[in-house]
Amino acid sequence: MLLNSQSLDYASSRARTRYSARLTSALVSGGDGRIRLDAQGRNQYHASAAPSDALAYGSSTISSISAHAFDMLIGHWRDRLDQPVASADYIEGLGAIRERLGDYFGLAGEAAIVFAASGTDLEYVGLAAAYDGHPLTAVLLGRDEVGSGCVHSAAGRFFAGETATGARVVAQAAIDPAFAGTELIDVAVRDATGNPRASAAVTAELSLHIERAAAHRRRAVVHVVHGSKSGLTLPALNDVERLVATHGDAMTIVVDACQLRITPAVVRRYIALGCVVLMTGSKFAGGPPFSGFALVPASARDRAQPLPEGFRRLSNRAEWPADWPGADRLHATGNFGLLLRLQAALFEMERFAALPEDRVAHVAARFGHHVMRLVERLELAEVPGAGTSCLATETLRTLDLSARWPQCDFDAAKDMHALIACQTRQWLGQEIRLGQPVKTHPLFDGRIAGTLRLSLSMPLLTELAGLPDGALDARLDRDMSLIGAAISTAGAVRFAAPRPAPVD
Repeated sequence: MLLNSQSLDYASSRARTRYSARLTSALVSGGDGRIRLDAQGRNQYHASAAPSDALAYGSSTISSISAHAFDMLIGHWRDRLDQPVASADYIEGLGAIRERLGDYFGLAGEAAIVFAASGTDLEYVGLAAAYDGHPLTAVLLGRDEVGSGCVHSAAGRFFAGETATGARVVAQAAIDPAFAGTELIDVAVRDATGNPRASAAVTAELSLHIERAAAHRRRAVVHVVHGSKSGLTLPALNDVERLVATHGDAMTIVVDACQLRITPAVVRRYIALGCVVLMTGSKFAGGPPFSGFALVPASARDRAQPLPEGFRRLSNRAEWPADWPGADRLHATGNFGLLLRLQAALFEMERFAALPEDRVAHVAARFGHHVMRLVERLELAEVPGAGTSCLATETLRTLDLSARWPQCDFDAAKDMHALIACQTRQWLGQEIRLGQPVKTHPLFDGRIAGTLRLSLSMPLLTELAGLPDGALDARLDRDMSLIGAAISTAGAVRFAAPRPAPVD
């Protein structure tokens, strides 16, 4: 029987639908509960596993996969999407990603690369690199401006009741006896009024904690941030250099650059200082949620102790370099979902790397201009930044909603964020995604002020960079008008009438 063109198109459409469903299912495998989809096909951050036509300025929280990356994965894997990834294929796939990441950052073998299912999981890599048999003191900088689970994982504890390997665990229990005695010290990045602390003051406090840890025969694992949830970088890189010059091997510095709003040149400077650098592929990179990778200086890898037994519940063998001590004791299984998510993120990173730097800077500057017009039009305010200009500050802006709605605290902002994610297609004919609220400063009565974040991603920058300047400004003006309407409508809905007090 001969097939006409219409029947061929129908068969092709059916095959495409089948491959898309299989890929979507695979993309949400190999993670913890945060990655799972609800009945509407969204995870708990309101992001989808399949490409979306949403107006997406929410990459500071999480991204959905782009249509380009989705098609790339289907083209590569379509005949194997319903099969478990073989151990050998997993090793080969992650090996190729390691090589390409090394090329992207210009590291040429200067760092070991470890993969994990999320930025929160990456904290365990910092602990493994730091552990030398002595108890650890984890100094966490800006707990409100890094991943919410990091307060547990940075201290060597499980942050949920399950891990990306599928192991059932006890939340907040130590991942291994080696870390049972880890103490956690919290250092703020903002002062009591919400202004960023001076780099010198933060550096002095970190130095004090390093000295105290050494005096008690403990090793300090010092976290610094490069591009926090609100775009802060603290301490400044020059002050990190001073910490290394002063304390040397008495500590391990872990750089939380999980937003990936950082240039390869800056990453190389951190690696040269002996810092472990944590990054994810699901925020600025624009890959699907969740994926992460840690760059560990070769010198730190060479002196590392064998991985404690507890890592068998956290990682698979291929996710650690083959020559990492103790990696051979991990299970030799694969995580197909993680491999797919990493491949998609790398695709976006390499597309972004091809853009001229001056064009990226121009697009980011026009984004900032239009955001400020939006702030003024809505009578909002912008949360104070550190006053420096870098990729983190240029591509991420934090809006203070309490400037317009004085009663808008953090919980109210969460309500508004959910309303915008779930109702804007009905309100405006266009789904809109913004970044989740972040805790930055208090209101007059002590409650935490409500915020929302607007951010560019690598896929969005790549798209905008291809527009002529006139079309670029017209597009940003249209986008900010829609976002403004979404924020105003969400505020009107949320604060339309007083809410009854909760019943005790």
